[in-house]
Amino acid sequence: MLAIGDRRAGATLVEALVVITILVMIGAIVFPDLRSGVGRATAQQAVAGLRADLRMARAQALTTGARVDLVVAEDGTGYGWTPGPRRVLVRGLMLRPAGTAASFFPDGSSSGGRLVLATKGRGFDIGLDPATGALEAAR
Repeated sequence: MLAIGDRRAGATLVEALVVITILVMIGAIVFPDLRSGVGRATAQQAVAGLRADLRMARAQALTTGARVDLVVAEDGTGYGWTPGPRRVLVRGLMLRPAGTAASFFPDGSSSGGRLVLATKGRGFDIGLDPATGALEAAR
């Protein structure tokens, strides 16, 4: 048995509440940064997918001997090439310019131009070289 006035080793309720409060404050600082990191990663993944699709459209023009047009949806939420598949962008991403954004020709060249994949506060610029159809680095 414990005598009156003896204290067991351990934390008091006040100390536990202070620790919990500190942990909540740290969490409030860290978690918003995690969300922005996920958004950035999603946009970079969409850029990589768009670049792969542009290379595929160019390859299709080379192999079929026919012109292939990259067409962006009027609202900027998707794109595709003719003839070819259609893609829908992740919510929050927009692709510009709308309409026929680029064309690839059977000789490997392209119409040239720039595509911008934009998200909140960030835009990724992808250029097409008209002579070679090659992609310029996304900035």
